[in-house]
Amino acid sequence: MQVQVKLFGEFREALGTDTVFLDLPGGVDCLHALKALSARYPALAPLLFSEDNIRDHLHVFLNGQNVNNLGGLSTRLSDGDVLTFFTPISGG
Repeated sequence: MQVQVKLFGEFREALGTDTVFLDLPGGVDCLHALKALSARYPALAPLLFSEDNIRDHLHVFLNGQNVNNLGGLSTRLSDGDVLTFFTPISGG
């Protein structure tokens, strides 16, 4: 199956593009997709993971919905899904 990953901010800067496509086995979850993404694009690994854990500040969305409101990072993906992730922006 193929999943589209939209990149913003530091993630887009790291790869120099705003969209990549991942070919993944059927039935994988969001965490697997993020690990596959960091393996394919090593520049993203330190932005996504701290050691083997996803960074605490990362907000992951599947088809526009925060995965925390679905099944967390174990939410299963389907062909054609769109993954996005953001870091919080602060200002004032």
